[in-house]
Amino acid sequence: MILEINFPDNLITGLLPEQKNIPCTIKVADKFEVIFSTVVPCTAGIMHEWDRQRLEERAIAKAGGAYTHNEPALITLNKKTKDSYEVVDLYVFYNDFGWCPVIKDGEYAIPNQFWDSDEEDPDYIPKN
Repeated sequence: MILEINFPDNLITGLLPEQKNIPCTIKVADKFEVIFSTVVPCTAGIMHEWDRQRLEERAIAKAGGAYTHNEPALITLNKKTKDSYEVVDLYVFYNDFGWCPVIKDGEYAIPNQFWDSDEEDPDYIPKN
């Protein structure tokens, strides 16, 4: 995945793109947006070279609303050009599952097993 973003050149942004596990929010509809609220002004970028099916195997899509995904996330970037970054790591947070890896070391992570109910999944293991 490649993130296209133009971070503001100011003291508040500082060396943010060089940090690991930067807090952000992902919003996925037709476009895959990544929003950095720790940057002033709040800054958003567009993800390229992503695969919806592979994303949804690793991050659960939700019903309703404008976005299939609108979740807190942590991202680590590797600068490629002035306004583009390779995604090294991307983790999405869910209240029911915790941090779910989507990208790990620049590749799609091994998908998590998400259980919905014992009726839909015969191998369902309930939480105690």
